[in-house]
Amino acid sequence: MRFATVAVLTALLALAGCATPAERSEKLRLAQINTQLGVNYAREGQYEVAIEKLQAAVKAQSSYGPAHSALAVIYQTRGEMDAAEKEYRRALSLDGSDSTLKNNFGVFLCKRGKRDEAQRYFKQVVRDPRYLTPEEAWTNAGVCIKPKSTDEAERDFRKALQLRASYRPALAQMALLSYEQQDFLRARAFLQRYDLSISATPELLGVAARTEFALGDKDGARSYAQRIVRDFPESKEAEQFADWQP
Repeated sequence: MRFATVAVLTALLALAGCATPAERSEKLRLAQINTQLGVNYAREGQYEVAIEKLQAAVKAQSSYGPAHSALAVIYQTRGEMDAAEKEYRRALSLDGSDSTLKNNFGVFLCKRGKRDEAQRYFKQVVRDPRYLTPEEAWTNAGVCIKPKSTDEAERDFRKALQLRASYRPALAQMALLSYEQQDFLRARAFLQRYDLSISATPELLGVAARTEFALGDKDGARSYAQRIVRDFPESKEAEQFADWQP
């Protein structure tokens, strides 16, 4: 196997040497243009055309990482998980220093149940001093590990909040975790820090309603329930709270 590997590498090096600098530059330009076109089409929901453009980018220069990264995201969006994972791994093999890609791949792996591998990527991200939002990676790590260990999840959420005390995704996760542990006072405190008056999800409003009910504030509970029905009428929470009388 060692000789086969050396032979393949030698062949690749030989092929790379066949192109002049101008040809290599043109291939890169084509890869960049097609990748940008692919991303633009994907943003418009035209995934088939986007994939065609990105595959053209890869054909122009197979080592162009952004094209593989974009393909990974599109395949993931379409539910083609095996293809997405293949592209994620290819992109990382081309640029192992891309922490944004690692964070995204960690989320992807977690959704596929590969929690231990996902955690390794998240931990690499938070150790990268160039990564501007480590609180995001800490929160993702917490969400991923939560089914296995609520203690580790809380540790990760708190590390996110140590970095940025107002980081809403971590505040939301701490509110949910506290509610699930029936620590209603703590759940209320995190919900207050989150500030549901700014923005809210049906899930968080439902937690807020049940938290206030558990703490004896029926008016507060009713107010949250009414807001769910008013603002999110199509949600499953709206159906649950439509006739709810605290």
